[in-house]
Amino acid sequence: MKFPVCDFAESEEGFYSQCASCPIKAGTPGCALEELEDGNYQFVGSTPHGGVRAIFYFRDNAGNQVEKQDAEHVEIHELDEGDHLITILYGMVNPEGMIYLKKSNQ
Repeated sequence: MKFPVCDFAESEEGFYSQCASCPIKAGTPGCALEELEDGNYQFVGSTPHGGVRAIFYFRDNAGNQVEKQDAEHVEIHELDEGDHLITILYGMVNPEGMIYLKKSNQ
């Protein structure tokens, strides 16, 4: 599964995305994410669990909010058209910036 969909790199089996290591700045052509005013990131479009957008919360090991290229962990909230939470995905970022995910039990 590759999400969010972008043209930077093909995802590999077992990986979710390469957003954390991507050199393309959010909000510029070629990036599927836009940076929000609060420092988090948003994807607008179809999500793997039927949502219409997702919010990406990038964190370091201490739980502090960081820019995507500095992330060690990510939490992704998939939302429906009424902004209701569909699912939360938790991920760890490997040294190459690939995100491994685990779905919450909601």
